[in-house]
Amino acid sequence: MPGIRPFVKADTTSVADLISKVLHERKGPTPPSLPDHLSQLFLENPWVQEDIPSHVYEDSQNKLVGFFGILPRRMTLQGKTVRLAFGSNFVVDPESRSSMAAVQLIRAFMKGPQDVSITDSANESSRQMLRSLGFKISPIYSLIWARPLQPLRYGLLGAARLKKKGSIARLSSVVSPFAGLLDSAATKLSASPFYHAHLTTVEEDATPDAIVQALSTIPGKNWLLPEYSAESLNWILQFIQKRNAYGPLIKKLIRNQDGKLIGWYIFGKSDGKIGDVLQLGTEASSAKLVLNHLFRDAYKEGLVGLHGRMEPQFMDEMSRSASFFLRQGSWTLLNSKNPEYAEPFLTGNNFFSKLEGEGVMRFGEFAS
Repeated sequence: MPGIRPFVKADTTSVADLISKVLHERKGPTPPSLPDHLSQLFLENPWVQEDIPSHVYEDSQNKLVGFFGILPRRMTLQGKTVRLAFGSNFVVDPESRSSMAAVQLIRAFMKGPQDVSITDSANESSRQMLRSLGFKISPIYSLIWARPLQPLRYGLLGAARLKKKGSIARLSSVVSPFAGLLDSAATKLSASPFYHAHLTTVEEDATPDAIVQALSTIPGKNWLLPEYSAESLNWILQFIQKRNAYGPLIKKLIRNQDGKLIGWYIFGKSDGKIGDVLQLGTEASSAKLVLNHLFRDAYKEGLVGLHGRMEPQFMDEMSRSASFFLRQGSWTLLNSKNPEYAEPFLTGNNFFSKLEGEGVMRFGEFAS
């Protein structure tokens, strides 16, 4: 019988074929590791809940033509547990005659028992459809922050993505021999916004246990906070690293001169030279110290820039440190029957890193 039903392990091959065909636009065979990836992500994650499943849509010939991956998570608001469902990998076969498949998949998502239905990877067409069904845009969490570390090389890397590649290539060939010298000088001139001031902080490798402990003590008590155990955080980090979605992960705790823990961060050492900050935590009063350490560390790792999800509580300090803000393709939208739970996502009064949403679901590399 055509319609919606829960995603089960027997569907992984069909869903992998659909994702490979539609989302990845592959014409060859589906990567053999993709079905296992989908099974681990949506059926074997630490937050699996039977009443918040992912969904598939079958047409009148019982062919699987639609999929909506859903990842349950839990957060805490002033001691109250808030159930979230993150939607991702939303895909419908364009050749299917089931024109209502997309709408029915979203409505099935919204009917779940979760307190908040949310997606942070909606494209423009998905944004319009979700809004028509009652979702609200989170303008703040639809933005990213960006911080050049080697400003000239960062600019050349960005310019290389423009259409006039021939002109950019000629410009790069002229400027590149001097880029290293000029970027290095930018970190040594005290008047430069990219100046590397002397660090008064010290770092140490961050374990999942230490990050979970820091998360419970550093952020403000009024924030909507993600619930983690050392085991669930370790699962996320291993899952991401196995797929090499962000390159090798750098995980650090930061302490001040007195040895007090003042923050932590996790970023990926991407081969593309733009690192992704997956999680950043610090008190507002220590933001400058932790950000300086983060930027210095990423520069030392050879990155030309860092990107991360918008951090409203650090926006002022990031602006002072030569960061800027932009939207990079995806929208964050949410739906909730309880305004109290929706408000932190609309106002930015939330601890909402990439590890709580799209960052976990990013595909990364697959064997052909």
